[in-house]
Amino acid sequence: MSSFFRPTTVQGAKTPAQKIRIQNAQSKKAISLSLLLGMTPALAVTPAAHADAAQTKPAQVEPAQADPASPVSPAASLQATPVATVPGAAEADAATGISDADKIDLKVTTGTLNISQGGTVSVTTSPLTPEFRKKYKLFQFGLVNRGTGYEWSRTGEATQYPLYRGKVDHLRDDGIVRDNPDGSLTFTFEVKKQTIPAAPSPALDVVLTYYPAGEREPNAEEYEDPRLTARTPLSLTQDPEPDHTTYVYSMPAVDNPWVDTQLKIEGYHILSKQLVEPGSAPAYLMLYEVDPATGKMVGKPVFTHKVRYTDCGEYYCWSFLNNYFSADVTIPAGTLRPGKSYMIGVYSGLFPNPDEEKVPGSLLTDIAPFIPVRSPNSNTEVKDAAPVLRVEPQQMDQYRSDSPQVSPYWEKNTLQVRAVNLPNLAEGHYRFSLQATDASGNLTGQKALEQDIAADRIQSGYTEATLTVPGEALNYQGGYKLVVEKVLPGQGGAADSVQQVVSTDLGLVVNAFEEREAAKRWYKAQQLPKSESYSSENLTRRDLTVVLYRLAGSPKV
Repeated sequence: MSSFFRPTTVQGAKTPAQKIRIQNAQSKKAISLSLLLGMTPALAVTPAAHADAAQTKPAQVEPAQADPASPVSPAASLQATPVATVPGAAEADAATGISDADKIDLKVTTGTLNISQGGTVSVTTSPLTPEFRKKYKLFQFGLVNRGTGYEWSRTGEATQYPLYRGKVDHLRDDGIVRDNPDGSLTFTFEVKKQTIPAAPSPALDVVLTYYPAGEREPNAEEYEDPRLTARTPLSLTQDPEPDHTTYVYSMPAVDNPWVDTQLKIEGYHILSKQLVEPGSAPAYLMLYEVDPATGKMVGKPVFTHKVRYTDCGEYYCWSFLNNYFSADVTIPAGTLRPGKSYMIGVYSGLFPNPDEEKVPGSLLTDIAPFIPVRSPNSNTEVKDAAPVLRVEPQQMDQYRSDSPQVSPYWEKNTLQVRAVNLPNLAEGHYRFSLQATDASGNLTGQKALEQDIAADRIQSGYTEATLTVPGEALNYQGGYKLVVEKVLPGQGGAADSVQQVVSTDLGLVVNAFEEREAAKRWYKAQQLPKSESYSSENLTRRDLTVVLYRLAGSPKV
């Protein structure tokens, strides 16, 4: 044998081959190589052993029985289908030539696993005698592709993520291993929903490796591999995938949009693909308001949530495994309006620039209607809810952020703000105030903006506004808070009383890139003569200072 094949991982990326020198002169090394390939020692030593093995009748693998789909599945009305098994694979480690006293039998006691829903897997070993425990040390335990060995790294951990568990000693610390009175061990662990690839039909084994106690712990970098492997097949089944985009929500409707909404969203048949190399960008789950007259999406997205792709290779991820994702989202209070209709969809790997979409939502994929948004049953919920202030992140052509920020280098900072659950005022009024903070986040008393909120702009405690703050009004250090203040008129000629109702932090963007962009804009606006020493594409504020001094005839620069 001049080379051997390392099986691919469940994600499709091949693990690095170990550096092996092929030496057939010694039967000990042949046995070691056979263990790496998942063969038994007898199959590796002599041709006669191969002939004997060929006459052995393969063990029969019972086909997996179909289980009904879970009620929460979009295919709940359909029958789950068993995953095809590989005949004859289960006996790959039948331990021919190894005495019964040196073998471990494994039995899956939890039955068939539905990979579409996930579940608990429990595996029990045959009783391990005191003599066996003195002679062998348990090493690794986990799930592997049918008929393959436990691929491992220098640390002894499996490389077939996410189907592995790990070293037995570590699993004991995690509470996954239980000792039974008869000397057997029980391994119990969870396989998460949709973490096993559904296509092509998977076939998995449960494996447990062990090695002679007198030898040092096996190392993946060494030629010798003293491991023995016990295995048993894991029966699998899966639900049929819907043939169209389907979203499943943890609640049938948003009953009170004036408070934060905690929502679990599961997507089925989501065909979004990674469009950005090397594949580091996530997908974006978006909500758009719908015009009831036309049924089309309008305006900008009202809500955005990052979702990581889960179908991954060795270096990057490109889509959702099994065309499925699950996301726990928090929709801020006041984001959605009662009675409005919304559409949900996915941006594939890159949030579009503001001017890329000629029609709102035209770049979305996997579009479907969102759940209804209702009014609270009474005003009590709104009245008792705490005030909330939300600011949408600015999306500049050269800048992206998931959190609201401002910058003195931007000519104009435009803030879309919403205030929710503002108590009614018998007198006075509310106003927005943008206030500077120091490095510790404390207000300094300096204000970059004050804008009153007209009483007729507040409906049921809700108001929204667009605030515009010129960059030149902002500092170059510290940070900012946007505050909703309650202003009450003073009595008897006294000054107005100002109380802070609710606030939210805004980050301050100050960096060399923004400085250079601002310098270029200023340079062009001033129509300064070109200098041979400076390029307008690379100017900084410091460069401009030198240029201006030289234009003024200063001999010192």
